[in-house]
Amino acid sequence: MRSRRALVASGIMSALILFGSSVVSPVAGRAEAGEHVHEHAPAAAPGHEHAPGMLPGHLQADAGQVQGEAEHEHGAQAVDDSPEHMAEDLVGTPVRVIEEQTAATAARIQRETGVRPGVARSRANVAADPGVSGEWSPVTATSVVPVFVATLPNGKMLIWDSVGDNAAESYPDHSFTRAMVWNPVDGTEKRIDLQGTNIFCAGFAHLANGNILIAGGNANKQLQGTVRTYVFDWQAETWTRGKDMAAGRWYPSVAQTANGEEVIIGGGPATAEVYQTDGAIRPLSGFTQYSARLYPFLASRPDAQLGLFGPHVTGYTITTAGNGVITATTNRDGIYRDYGSFSTYDIGKSLVVGGGSVTEDGAAKVPTRTAVVVNSGVGSVPSFAATGSMATGRRQFSATVLADGSVLATGGLASTAKSSLVDLDNAVTAAERWDPATGQWTVLASASRIRQYHSTAALLPDGRVMTGGGGICSTCMTVGYLEKNVEYFSPPYLFAKDGSGAPAARPVISAAPASVAINTNFAVTSAQAAGIKKVALVGLADVTHGVDQGQRYVPLKFSVSGTTLTVTGPPNGGVAPPGYYMLFVIDANGVPSVAKIVQVAKGPSPVMSQVKNNTGRCVDVPSSAIASRTYLQLYNCNGSKAQSLTRLPDDRTLRLMGNCLDVPSGNYVNNQRLWAYTCNRSGPQTWQFNADGTIRPVGNTTLCLSAASSLNQAILRLNTCTGVVFQKWTY
Repeated sequence: MRSRRALVASGIMSALILFGSSVVSPVAGRAEAGEHVHEHAPAAAPGHEHAPGMLPGHLQADAGQVQGEAEHEHGAQAVDDSPEHMAEDLVGTPVRVIEEQTAATAARIQRETGVRPGVARSRANVAADPGVSGEWSPVTATSVVPVFVATLPNGKMLIWDSVGDNAAESYPDHSFTRAMVWNPVDGTEKRIDLQGTNIFCAGFAHLANGNILIAGGNANKQLQGTVRTYVFDWQAETWTRGKDMAAGRWYPSVAQTANGEEVIIGGGPATAEVYQTDGAIRPLSGFTQYSARLYPFLASRPDAQLGLFGPHVTGYTITTAGNGVITATTNRDGIYRDYGSFSTYDIGKSLVVGGGSVTEDGAAKVPTRTAVVVNSGVGSVPSFAATGSMATGRRQFSATVLADGSVLATGGLASTAKSSLVDLDNAVTAAERWDPATGQWTVLASASRIRQYHSTAALLPDGRVMTGGGGICSTCMTVGYLEKNVEYFSPPYLFAKDGSGAPAARPVISAAPASVAINTNFAVTSAQAAGIKKVALVGLADVTHGVDQGQRYVPLKFSVSGTTLTVTGPPNGGVAPPGYYMLFVIDANGVPSVAKIVQVAKGPSPVMSQVKNNTGRCVDVPSSAIASRTYLQLYNCNGSKAQSLTRLPDDRTLRLMGNCLDVPSGNYVNNQRLWAYTCNRSGPQTWQFNADGTIRPVGNTTLCLSAASSLNQAILRLNTCTGVVFQKWTY
């Protein structure tokens, strides 16, 4: 009889052709949950030897590399702890030395205590039914610690960690990185080590063609950032060196934008840079005030700008056009959430959760249990709202968006009293799931291995979550913590709800296009189409240090006829930057299909400019108001934010101060005044931008955007199109 776990995983096995057919050597060392996994040391790279047992002295941070905000609010400890992280990362120590000393320490601790470091010491008291609590797989060994994980468009995973077997004393430029391509379907791997640079502590993200851009890393054992970039070709499985950045970066974030460019922020330098679609890199010289280096939380917004909302307290809005602009917005919640996590779970909405070191619930030096919803879908200034708190505060964990749009928290530690990076005595092994409909968390089954510093979690196309890694730091060596392995969590939605523990009956996508276009219909075929209640795209993972810049959940509009779902593509590139996504259909029971991976094509680029008519005056938001329902006017062009409009050709909206040009109540009549209203992608917010200079509402193209006169503060309204000067606009 096949095991329940095998049956659950069988959905993905049927998709082997999707993931590619190259077969490589299987990884040795499988074990059931809770058993020790044989963690074999890989062979040294040719010509790279080391002196066993030799370790460099205590690594000191380069003071010039450690600039950060100091924000102290509501008891949050906001001191930038980059120096601790630098020393803990053990850059300059050969991985084999780390493994040998960690293994020796682990063996000693196991002899003395009977407990193997890294093995979970307790489990949450939850229902045994996996339909309620989910289920964890056995542990599978890997030859690389999963510190950096990117899901590839063929369903495989690019994974890397740090230097190879060379001694740092002999190779001060860190000219080697261990890397592999992992197949989660059959547990096989292919080593594809990078020669030339150590990309440990780099930032990375997908390009529109599915390749992976890596920016920065470790230049030397002093943990100075490197200027290098690399591109990993997911089809050829090869590395190519890209253009150098203007300055070295260590712990930067890389974020996709609406036009297919990639923004590189943090990691030391205050000036951000943009990796262009032609491979060139340009500096954002207008962006010089954010110098924090520790993996900023970034997300593309529906208005085609970027939001920066963690880990520090202050939120920022980032514009990448031209020289770039960064604008401080509002205080998120007063907590410096270092080593917290975030997940973009809906259009314009992200969950920021955990992290920090605070006094909470009567306990000192603990990570927070709290969570905040960041809403960037309305207004130029995002709103922040508290939501339900986790059962246990945690840091050094991952928040992963699931196939149904909920968020899963895995791993972490619950105290910072001994260490902010690794504390095996205060490990959190129970998963928790956040439901966006209720704002509440549910405690789920516990993992068999501890996942803390340098661990990762990523959603797979079959709806499971792969977790792995942990270790490679000085405290890790002291306590014998090194997790060269992965395990898989099957959420409750993969099981029947009758208490039997049987796999759930899953909807099946039998046909879907290879690529989809912005705001354009496409067909999906499923025998279960009549029962489908949700269709969604989920971005491919780019995860490290609790930060996943790739994941985003994009629900799509659809209709049903027979076995065909007619689905409308994402509304614009801000919602879904061009690239590859997992396409899920979810039935009325909340059960997802196995995903088809599709490419979202690049839409027309957003146009940011003034909109002025032939009188020489501009569309203007009075007093730069950000409130919805602000009536618009004509005013002398002055280059202010109140006149900086973003035209999104793909969804045909015109955005002003974060709101949209709107016909009130869809009242398409002469002399109807126009206002800026909360963007909702409705008909009254869609416009035709015509070659004759007119701007017409899609709902009635006989009417034109008009000014009541040529005077300052003349009202903007709809009037029958007559070709008069007040109806001709340039932008």
